[in-house]
Amino acid sequence: MKFRYKVIIINIILLSLGLSTVGYLMIKRNYELAMDNQIRSAIEENNIIQSTLEYSMLDVINANMNISEKLSEIGEQSFTNIIDESTCVYVLYNSKVVYTSNTESYELPDSLMETQDIGVKKYYITTENGSHFIYVSTCNVMGSSNYSIVNRTDISSVYEMVEQQKQYFVLLLIATIAICSLFMLIVSYFLTKPLEKLNSVSASFGRGDYAARVNIHSSDEIGELADTYNHMAESVSDHVDELNDMIKRRDQFVADFTHELKTPMTSIIGYSDMLRSKDLSREDQIMSASYIFNEGKRLESMSLKLFDFIYLRNHDIESKPFMTQTLADRVSSSVLPSLDKKSIKLKLDFENVKLDGDINLLTSAFINLVDNARKASHDNSEIIFSGHRNDDSYDITIQDFGIGISEDNIKRICDEFFMADKSRSRKEGGAGLGLSLAATIFEAHGAELSIASELGKGTSMTVTFSHYNEVNGDE
Repeated sequence: MKFRYKVIIINIILLSLGLSTVGYLMIKRNYELAMDNQIRSAIEENNIIQSTLEYSMLDVINANMNISEKLSEIGEQSFTNIIDESTCVYVLYNSKVVYTSNTESYELPDSLMETQDIGVKKYYITTENGSHFIYVSTCNVMGSSNYSIVNRTDISSVYEMVEQQKQYFVLLLIATIAICSLFMLIVSYFLTKPLEKLNSVSASFGRGDYAARVNIHSSDEIGELADTYNHMAESVSDHVDELNDMIKRRDQFVADFTHELKTPMTSIIGYSDMLRSKDLSREDQIMSASYIFNEGKRLESMSLKLFDFIYLRNHDIESKPFMTQTLADRVSSSVLPSLDKKSIKLKLDFENVKLDGDINLLTSAFINLVDNARKASHDNSEIIFSGHRNDDSYDITIQDFGIGISEDNIKRICDEFFMADKSRSRKEGGAGLGLSLAATIFEAHGAELSIASELGKGTSMTVTFSHYNEVNGDE
């Protein structure tokens, strides 16, 4: 069942209960007021009848006549003109009826006669042959005898009025509920329409349409729900994009890794087959063995870097304090031999501070950066290796003045197996893992790598550490 129909049914039930309760209380109140009015009228009528009877009885007593013999005559003379057709009068003398205005034979209710008290007016309501009557009685003493006056009034009109009000209320209740139901149906349709829209968009999202968004502008809870859904959908969409990108990167990683294995393996197999199947000169044998050795070393380097790369992604680093000058000296001593082959000068410019991290891993990462700068630099050029403090951070920069990197390549430079110039990289023995591994090391240290480059003018790679400690004078 749809939500709007549940709302309508619940509202109809509550409306019916509310109106029924109000109608019941109003009809009950009208009945009580009408009944009180009838009771007062009957009592007042009984008072009038009593006064008239007692006035006539005084005349009989003053004339020294027998009161019991005259009561019937007195009643006939006194009550003919003062009571209407709906009222019957009974006069009892010593509990016997001596006069009644009722032409039909009728006995008074026993419960009324059994509860009479001297000087007390009582009333009794009863149903007789489908009609409703109220009896009012009063009992008084005359000498050694007592007499009673009873008047019976037909109050069926009160019950008829209540019944008419019930019927009218039922018709009014049905009409009101029908009109209100139609109105609630229209209102609930417009109120729940945003929910149906949200449900439709959710279904589309569940079918794979991750761009589906709900366009609901409202300041109520439904609007808040729509905003929450859009934020959730945006987050899920971002995660899905990340997963898709991760899958693409994984597939690309496998493809690149296979390709990088293929190149050296082809050379190794080719030169090995040449050594095995041909009678080569000593010089050709040395050349073939050198090719096999170099390609084997490249495979070894690639496998070691892959191991480090995978290890770093699954393990925490061991962090210890170290001096930045010590880091600079280690990197410098490792890269100077390769720089001397191209007559490249390494200029060091470090402010000595204390950093926390794994100095061995960081040394390897910066060696990779400097080595990349060497590969991109011209002979007899310069590379600047510097470290400087900022307000709350410490920057280590490697700057070269070589061939530079294009803007498109900068975006992918840290991808696994990516090489901006494949022929140059392979010639230098690279496999495209060095910068990716370095970036992973920096990320493990909470540092950020930023690259700025211009083709033909050089590249600047800056690693920013978010925290450093000053060096004391005795360190």
